[in-house]
Amino acid sequence: MNPLNPSLEGFLNILKPPGMTSHDVVAKARRILREKRIGHMGTLDPDAAGVLPVALGQATRLIELVRGDKSYRAQLLLGRITDSQDISGRIVEERPIPRLTRQDWEELLKEFRGPIDQIPPMVSAVSVGGKRLYEYARQGIEVERPSRTITINRIDIVQYHEDVPGELILDVDCSGGTYVRTLCHDIGQRLGCGAIMGWLIRRRSGPFYLRDSYTLEEVEQGLTPEKLVSPGEVLQHLPDMEINKRRLPSLKQGLAQFLPDKSWTEGQWIRMNYQGQLLAVGQAIWQDDRWYCQPRKVLQWSETTLK
Repeated sequence: MNPLNPSLEGFLNILKPPGMTSHDVVAKARRILREKRIGHMGTLDPDAAGVLPVALGQATRLIELVRGDKSYRAQLLLGRITDSQDISGRIVEERPIPRLTRQDWEELLKEFRGPIDQIPPMVSAVSVGGKRLYEYARQGIEVERPSRTITINRIDIVQYHEDVPGELILDVDCSGGTYVRTLCHDIGQRLGCGAIMGWLIRRRSGPFYLRDSYTLEEVEQGLTPEKLVSPGEVLQHLPDMEINKRRLPSLKQGLAQFLPDKSWTEGQWIRMNYQGQLLAVGQAIWQDDRWYCQPRKVLQWSETTLK
């Protein structure tokens, strides 16, 4: 726990402004809060704005377990291809823009719903050959990169006027690891006219919503308890088990705990609670003809401070 401020444990939903990198946001939050252990959950492009949740203190150990699905609102611009797949890049080619009706768009977008393959853009942080793709891009080198399967759960038209055929506003719900700029590029390739992403707003990241986010200026005014979300709330999507009080010492030592009889899956992540308070997160293991939960991430707590 943070000795200067023990309340700095949990998740903070920051509203990232355009013009800052995700790293910049974390660095500024670290200075404001005087907390070294801060990590963000999902990089947001410098020109983009929106939800950038950060974990504070012990919560940084739980980042990998937070739901990774995202929601975006994006501007799609037809007729251009850039080397970054967005409006900030160098224009590689310009092509005539087709005139489509709203119904044409509705039919086209059906092709991009569900599981689809996507090739990460060269400006992404994906590693190839032990090097980030954006590092190659800075040297003017384009490397072959494997496609990845992502899922578009929803892609809906927010705004489209046939008298402005080169612009479309979309809402996208997708799995983690989705590049909206690449989605725009692929739509343009499907039409044959090319397309890029204009502006981008992330409206949701897992359980964190834009309406509940705080600007860095608001954080600087004071980190009150209501601005933090507890690890237990953030991990609500995981099944849970209740720890008996007499088993607390063994849990603190990282010893496996009996699981109640039900259908478990080997390796399944489970919240380990005592009277509703998250103490650890473990994985289901089958051992000696029964299920156990093996603690993997035991948080710091004192039995005297438990409810």
